[in-house]
Amino acid sequence: MGKVETREPEAGEPQEWRVEGVRDTGLVANWRILVITAYLGMSLFEYGFDKGAIAGFQAMPGFLQVFGYQTPDGKWAIEPGPQRIITSFMTVGALIGALSTGHLGAHIGRRHCLMIACALLIVAVAIMITTTSFGVLYFARILCGLGNGIVMNFAFVLLQETAPPGLRGLCFGMATFWITFGTTMGMVANNGTAGIMSRLAYQIPLYVCLPIPAMLIFTLPFFHESPRWLLHHHRPEEALKSLRFYRGGAYDEVAVLQEFEEMKAVAAREAEASPSWKDAFEMFKGTNLRRTIICVGVTSANSGVGAMFILSFGTYFFTIAQIGDPFMWTVITSCLGVVGLILSWFLVQRVGHRRLILAGSAICSLSMLTIALLYTVPNLSAKKAGVGLVVACSFYLFGFNLGLESYSFLTSGELPAQHLRAYTLGLSIGFSFILAWLCTFTTPYFINPTELNWGPKYAWIWFVSGLIATVFIYFMLPDVKGRSLEEIDEMFRNNVPIRGFKTYVCQEIQETRERAALHALGMDKMGAQEDTTAGKHVEKA
Repeated sequence: MGKVETREPEAGEPQEWRVEGVRDTGLVANWRILVITAYLGMSLFEYGFDKGAIAGFQAMPGFLQVFGYQTPDGKWAIEPGPQRIITSFMTVGALIGALSTGHLGAHIGRRHCLMIACALLIVAVAIMITTTSFGVLYFARILCGLGNGIVMNFAFVLLQETAPPGLRGLCFGMATFWITFGTTMGMVANNGTAGIMSRLAYQIPLYVCLPIPAMLIFTLPFFHESPRWLLHHHRPEEALKSLRFYRGGAYDEVAVLQEFEEMKAVAAREAEASPSWKDAFEMFKGTNLRRTIICVGVTSANSGVGAMFILSFGTYFFTIAQIGDPFMWTVITSCLGVVGLILSWFLVQRVGHRRLILAGSAICSLSMLTIALLYTVPNLSAKKAGVGLVVACSFYLFGFNLGLESYSFLTSGELPAQHLRAYTLGLSIGFSFILAWLCTFTTPYFINPTELNWGPKYAWIWFVSGLIATVFIYFMLPDVKGRSLEEIDEMFRNNVPIRGFKTYVCQEIQETRERAALHALGMDKMGAQEDTTAGKHVEKA
C-alpha cells in the first residue's frame, strides 16, 4: 500500500522520506469510471436526439399535416411563427432548467436531480406524441427543455466530481458522444419515417426517446453519490466510501486517502454547511468572478459559433440547395461529426482539451466563412454552391464535435469553486442556451423567403461571432490538463496568470497529500517519536 523510499542523508542534511500513493492511469485499471461515464452519458441522448429530430419534423408531410399548411401547389409548409416557437421553446425550457440547477444542487444530490429530470423528459415526450394542439405542443417543448437543462448540468457535474484528473477529458468526450450519437440517430430516424404520410412519421422517432430516461429512473437510486457533494454536506464516511468505489482497481488506499484529504481541505475552507440561494452571488466576487467570466465565455462559444444554425436548419438548407435527398445529407454530415468526436478521444489525452476547444472554434468559424462566400460570390452555379454547402457543413460538424461540443462544458465544470460548481455550470449552460434561443428564434426571419431571404448568407453573422469566440478562448482559457479540481481551485485563489497554469506547483495540495500519505502508512506516529533534531521531510515522488 503506497511506496515509501528513503535516502541516506549527507553530512548536516536531514533524513528525507518520499511517500506516494499508487495511481494507475491506464484505461484497463480505470474500467469502472469508463463504464460509469457511458452510463451517465446516456442521459444526454435525448438532448442530442431532439436537436437532430425536431429540425427534420419541419420538413415532414406527416408533421406538417397537423402543425403546418398546404400551399396552392399542393406542397406542405409551416408558418415562421410556429417554426420559431417549436425549435426555440426547448431552448427556453433548457435555460430555465440550467439556471435552477445551482439551487437544486445545493440541497438535492446529483443523482436525485438526474432522476427528476428524466421524469420530466418522459412526460414531455409523451405529450408531444399525443397532442395535436399548438399550445400543448409549446408547453411540452418547454418541459422537454427544462428536463434537458437539468440533465446536462448534473450529468456533467457528477462526471467532473468523480473522474480522475488524468481521465477527465476523455470521460467528457465519451459522455458527449451520446449528444452527437443522439443527434445522428434523430436524423436517421427521420430519414426512415419521413415518407410516412401520417402522424407516425414523427411519433415513431419520439418513441425512441423514452427507454433511456425510464431505465435511469429505476437504476440511479443504486448509484453512488458524488464524494465531493457528500463532503460538503457533512457526510464524510459516505464520501470516502463513494471515492473508494470510483477509484476501485486504479488507486491504492494511500492514493485514495490523499485525494480524500484534498477534498476535505477544500470542503472545510468553503464550509457549505448551510446552502443558500445567496451563494449564487459569490460567482461574481473576488477570484470567482474571473472563473465565471471564463466559464460563461467558453461555454457560450458552443452556441456562439452558430451551432443551432447548422443543427436546427441544416435539413432546410439542404432542401433549398436541391442536391438530392436532404435527410440523407443531414445523416452523412452528422456522421462526420461523430468522426470528429471519436478522434478527440485519442487527442485529448495528448494535447489537452484547451487546444481541442480552440481548434474546434477555429474550424467552425472558417466553415461559416466558406458557406457565406459560396452564396455571396457572383456567377457561382446553384449546384456548385450546394455541393460546397454540404462540404462546409461537414467540416463544421467535424470541428464542432472535435472540440466545442465535447469539451466546452468540461471547462465550465472544472474551473469553479466546489460549492459554486453547479451554480457556475448552470449559469454557463444557461447563457449558452440564451444564444441558442436567439439563433433558433431569429434565424427564420433571416432565411425565410417571405422575410429577409438571406438564405445561407446568414453565415456571415456566425463567422464574425465564431471569430470573437476563438480569440476569447486563446487569451482567456488556461491549460489545466491532468490537474485535480483542488489544484485548479488553488491556482485561481492564488491568482496564477493564464499562461502559468501549466507549470505552477501547488504547494497546498502537495502538503495535503504528504500528510495523508504519512497518516495512511502510520508514519506520522513514527515521526513523532523520532528525535526532532534529526529532521524529516516528505515530498511527492
